[in-house]
Amino acid sequence: MLPFLFFPFDRGQSAFQSTRFVELYIFSILFMVAFFYINSGVLIPKLLGKRKALIYFLCILGAFLLYLTVFYQIWVHAPETIAGFNRHRGRPRGWRWFYFFRLGPIVLFLLAFTFSSVSKLIARWFYAEKIKEEVSKQQLQTELSLLRSQVNPHFLFNTLNSIYALTVSGSEKASDAVMKLSGIMRYTLEESQSEYVPLQNEVNFINNYLELQRIRSTEKVQIIFKVDTVSEHIKIAPLLLIPFIENAFKFGVSARQNTRIEVGIRVRGNQLVFTCVNDLLPKVNVPEGTGTGIVNVRRRLDLLYKKNYQLQITTADQKYRVHLELDIIRSQT
Repeated sequence: MLPFLFFPFDRGQSAFQSTRFVELYIFSILFMVAFFYINSGVLIPKLLGKRKALIYFLCILGAFLLYLTVFYQIWVHAPETIAGFNRHRGRPRGWRWFYFFRLGPIVLFLLAFTFSSVSKLIARWFYAEKIKEEVSKQQLQTELSLLRSQVNPHFLFNTLNSIYALTVSGSEKASDAVMKLSGIMRYTLEESQSEYVPLQNEVNFINNYLELQRIRSTEKVQIIFKVDTVSEHIKIAPLLLIPFIENAFKFGVSARQNTRIEVGIRVRGNQLVFTCVNDLLPKVNVPEGTGTGIVNVRRRLDLLYKKNYQLQITTADQKYRVHLELDIIRSQT
């Protein structure tokens, strides 16, 4: 539409009856298409993208002057223009150069320059956002792998300490403890590398861990594990809950007095609810959220569940309580 608005032709007839208009129209279309792709595909990435702004704008200026020059030459040598010149023989020849900077071709060039530049900048922005997202995902996976790698040694270190205590005391329970540990290690090696595992697998793992703790603990320690019926389609991040339970045995067990540790897992609507309560022994101060295991759990929750969880850790009435609610993740099969 723009050539019909800005290019010269006799308004009393069709524009395409004018040889001058057709030549200007074809030239402008070919030039603008070529300029569009050269600017967006070559000049911007090769010059402007490499901070060669001066050379870039000189190239744009050169293309602008080239377009105006060819446009002027087509216009000035057209039969219609020559006929017009003949009607104004009395004027100085210099007045013709005022037509070199006609509004029509200038507007058309500026529009082609604007659209080609904006389209390229938008494309580069989307590409940069895509790369940024991919890098973010890679960093997320790297951090999650690092956190999982920290969970396994931390957990195994505590478990081996427990078995060592049994062997030192000559307990007959040591062999059973080793068998439990083998099952636990198999789980940590095979399942912990997955982003999510069936909840039932995690429940079995926690049960094995608690059985191992029962073997090494005295009769003064009461261990309770309550689990609702778990659907096989519900999934959870592996080794996500065990640091809280480890924490309970680390700070809530005494060989001198009766203590109680209660662990619960249940499904409530679309949420998984985990609770862990242990006695808080005298002179044992457990600041909220301290320890490698708890810190890692918080970070993994932030990365995997984002805002779809609630974690409350409280200390009251000589009890250390952990209450965690997660949005349920269901498998597709």
